[in-house]
Amino acid sequence: MGDKGATWWLDATLADSYIDGSSRDALWGDGVELKRRSESSHLHADYRIKTGHATFDRIDAILALKRSMQTRLDHLDSLYGFSQYPESRSIGWLGLLEHWGVIRKRMLHRMKQLRNAVEHDGAEPPTLDECEDYAEVTWWFLRGTSPLLAPMDSIDYNGAFHGSVHYEYSPLKIRVTGSLSTNLISAKEVSGWSKAVAFPIRYGENKGVMSPVQEEDNNFEFEGYVTDPVSAHAFLKNAFSELL
Repeated sequence: MGDKGATWWLDATLADSYIDGSSRDALWGDGVELKRRSESSHLHADYRIKTGHATFDRIDAILALKRSMQTRLDHLDSLYGFSQYPESRSIGWLGLLEHWGVIRKRMLHRMKQLRNAVEHDGAEPPTLDECEDYAEVTWWFLRGTSPLLAPMDSIDYNGAFHGSVHYEYSPLKIRVTGSLSTNLISAKEVSGWSKAVAFPIRYGENKGVMSPVQEEDNNFEFEGYVTDPVSAHAFLKNAFSELL
């Protein structure tokens, strides 16, 4: 039987488990408008690239592409609260999304730097071919992040972990509840595993008993919350790999 408020370590990869179902939030009013705005900026850039080849057209296209990307990033930040994660200060929002396995940031970061140089330092805008490349990269960024606009609520698993992981993102709150095989949970720290604080079991024959509770098959019934953003990364990667 677990101790009240005790810290446990979980293998967030949930090895030898498989996804049995999932649910997600919907995209509502303001979210629909923000999605439309980011896509509208991209359409404007496309129009400039295809219909006008002057220097001003290329400058306007790059500014519109950056605006499209930033509108999407602001939208994602409102849902996922990027500032909760200490490393976001050093690697930025694009770096955080790359860390979660959502995007590759190299070309997007380069476009962001180019836009700043063009707008603030009077640098020469990219060639028409380069503008087309940046438009394509931004298009994939919008498509790749669109599923994240309807955040994952929960993922149900079977196998070595028979239970659910429930997600709240801003503020971050990840709850793990279910039966874990002995190779997925440890009372001692394991490198690369996620920390979680145990809570009383809320349902079933062990209701009210502090988890984890060892079962007849030696698995552990567990109810708890991931303790911090660093420990949450692996669970987020799992959610986004399913979501995307």
